[in-house]
Amino acid sequence: MNNNFANVNTVNIALLSVGTELLLGDTINTNLSSLGQILYSNGFILSSEITVPDNKENIKDEFLKLLKNNDVIITCGGIGPTEDDFTKEVICSSLNMNLEVDDEHLSWMKSRWESRGLSMPETNIKQAEIPVGSKKLNNSQGTAPGILINHSGKYIFILPGPPREFNPLVMDQVVPLLKENFPKTNKDYEFVLFFNQAESSLADEINKFKPEGIDIAYLASKGIIKLRYDKNSVNEVKLNKFLNQLDTGFKDSIISYENIPASKALFNLLKEKKLTLSLVESITGGNLSSEIINFPGASSVLLAANTLYSNEAKKEYLSSNISDNWDALSKQLAEKSLEKYNSSISLAILGEAGPIPSSEYKIGEIFIAISNKKETVTFNHKLRGSREDIIARSVNNAIWDLINFIK
Repeated sequence: MNNNFANVNTVNIALLSVGTELLLGDTINTNLSSLGQILYSNGFILSSEITVPDNKENIKDEFLKLLKNNDVIITCGGIGPTEDDFTKEVICSSLNMNLEVDDEHLSWMKSRWESRGLSMPETNIKQAEIPVGSKKLNNSQGTAPGILINHSGKYIFILPGPPREFNPLVMDQVVPLLKENFPKTNKDYEFVLFFNQAESSLADEINKFKPEGIDIAYLASKGIIKLRYDKNSVNEVKLNKFLNQLDTGFKDSIISYENIPASKALFNLLKEKKLTLSLVESITGGNLSSEIINFPGASSVLLAANTLYSNEAKKEYLSSNISDNWDALSKQLAEKSLEKYNSSISLAILGEAGPIPSSEYKIGEIFIAISNKKETVTFNHKLRGSREDIIARSVNNAIWDLINFIK
């Protein structure tokens, strides 16, 4: 490989995502997040990303802009067999490169169809076309090969769109080339997760003592604020003083010092304390329990989760009449769950998600009860947002209340 960039301080890496479905919201661009994570975990940072529709002029214009300003360009999507797949053709035309059929790859494609007792459609032939002078990259998960073009010392990867094909090619082909040809970033990001804080007021308080020059950023989502800082942007003495001040000032609001979901922090705490949990969910509809079962070993922590949406279901669960007061009802349900499953801790959550209330309570009014063998405590939260927002924030509030209860 060409080592023209071996002595540069940084490498600019861009992703060009192709697909009208991405812009319509029909498909979520998970390639962007996975690429960012893969690159950072291997010492590199994605510099920019552009998403374009299945339009030849748009693809050409944005590709040429990225080529001008970046050392590595990665494209995903638009190299399938159908008429709206022309990323490869547009890039080759932009670079004045010709395409030729790779007979070996074409034979391999035909054999795959024949093994299923079928004849390969003529439209698939274009997947075997490779730019003259490029390198074919083996795609172990699909028929369209990846392509690497070295153009005037810049590297262009043309990769398929499906994540199960895209991600292995990034790991197996892109990352090794980056490691061979470019120095790694000197950034080393760490994270602090906060709950029950407003982003602006949190930033104002931290500004009073943060060290000069620290690379810091905030990301707020559903009641949780993620503080990201570059530990290499200040010296060790200043960094340790900063972290100590964070811990002193916000100890009651910090979920974790790791870049993990709040549910993982809860899961770790339950494991550490050797506690078991049972849940009764209404407003969250199983979303709370699904957060916990994402982690291996969940069965050692979560004993049971009941989703009780209607009043009839709640009556049947309790084997009695239910209270019209949701604060009292959440308490009834939590204590019944504790008794029924003999868990260390139980939680019940009720509330109104909207958009039309089904009770006397206001939209966004949430009731949580947490019980153990010594006591039952209740919490009332007033949340705002869409139905989706309220449900997601209810899950996070339940996780936070559980963490605090256990601590």
